[in-house]
Amino acid sequence: MNVRGWDVPTVVETQRKLLPEILRSVAGSNPLGIANKKLLSAQDLHVHNLYLSFAYVAALAARKGNPFTVLDWGGGVGHYSGIAEAVLPGVEIEYYCHDLPHLCSAGRELMPMAHFVSRNDCFVRKYQLVMASGSLCYEEDWRSLVDDLIDATENYLYITRTLFVPKADSFVVVQRPFLFDYGTEYLGWVFNRQEFLDHVFRRGAKLVREFLVSKGPLIHRAPQQGEYRGFLFKKN
Repeated sequence: MNVRGWDVPTVVETQRKLLPEILRSVAGSNPLGIANKKLLSAQDLHVHNLYLSFAYVAALAARKGNPFTVLDWGGGVGHYSGIAEAVLPGVEIEYYCHDLPHLCSAGRELMPMAHFVSRNDCFVRKYQLVMASGSLCYEEDWRSLVDDLIDATENYLYITRTLFVPKADSFVVVQRPFLFDYGTEYLGWVFNRQEFLDHVFRRGAKLVREFLVSKGPLIHRAPQQGEYRGFLFKKN
C-alpha cells in the first residue's frame, strides 16, 4: 500500500489557505465552527463541540498561573493559538506547537507570536496544558508518546478528536481525506477506550472529564464503528 502520510504540500497549502478564515471567525461573535481543513459547509457542529470543549479545558488549566503555557502536539500551522487568544481574553499565553517540518515552517510564517518546536525541543520544559487534538492516533508507538506527553505537563493532559470504540480491540485504518482538499492518505489508530484509559491511569493521571465530540465516519469492514471523543486528565 502506497501511503503518502501527512508531510505533503497539499496539507500545508490547505491549512495555510483556511487559517485567516478561522482567525476571523473566532475573533467575532460567530459560532466557533470552522476547521483547519476544507468543509462542505461554513460551520460544523463537530468543530463547534471541539472548540468549546477546548475553551473549557483552557479556562480550567489557565487558573494555575501566568503566563499560561500550552504544548499543542500535532497542531498544524498553529490555529489553536488564535482560538486560545479568543476564548481567554486578557490571559497571557505562551503557545508551543509541534508538527511535521513543512507545517512548522508555514506556522512560523503565519503565526509569529507562537513557538514551533521540534520533537526533542518539545520536552525540554513543562507546560500547564499539553494537548493532542487528532494527532495521537497517527503515532505508531502511541503508548510511548502518551508517556512523554504526561511527563511534559505540570497539570493537565488533553487528548481529543480521536476515534474510540467501546468493545473491539484497537485497530488501524487508512484515511483518504480527499473531500477536505488534503490530497493524501494516512494510517491511524482507532483506540479501544478502556485500553487507552488504563494506560494513562497506570502513568498516575486521573480523569477529570470526558467529552463527546461527534459520531465517527463509517469505516468499511471495521470490527466496530467509533466515536470522536476527548479526555481531560490531571497529573497527580
